[in-house]
Amino acid sequence: MLKTDIVYDALPMVVEIYEKLDVDGFRTKMTKENKGKEIDNKALGIKLVMFILKSTPLIKEEVFEVVSVFEGLTVEEVKAQSIGKTIGSLKEILMDEEAIELFKSAVK
Repeated sequence: MLKTDIVYDALPMVVEIYEKLDVDGFRTKMTKENKGKEIDNKALGIKLVMFILKSTPLIKEEVFEVVSVFEGLTVEEVKAQSIGKTIGSLKEILMDEEAIELFKSAVK
């Protein structure tokens, strides 16, 4: 479980990531492309992940900042750690249901 103050400290960065990725634009595009079709949520989820992965250069610094907040490290320390550690931190953040709900409400 993530601590509330840490999640709130990360909110501005999460909103910045959301805006830089233009997730609303992606959602609108997918809605138009799938209008009148049965939506396969798994396939849509895969497209979203691919969209995010393709866009990572746009949000690299913000990802480092989010991980630094959650890990209690400086951005420089996060950049210097192994990619496995950084990915593990991101996975933990993305699997915390309470944090995700808060992030969702912040970008709606």
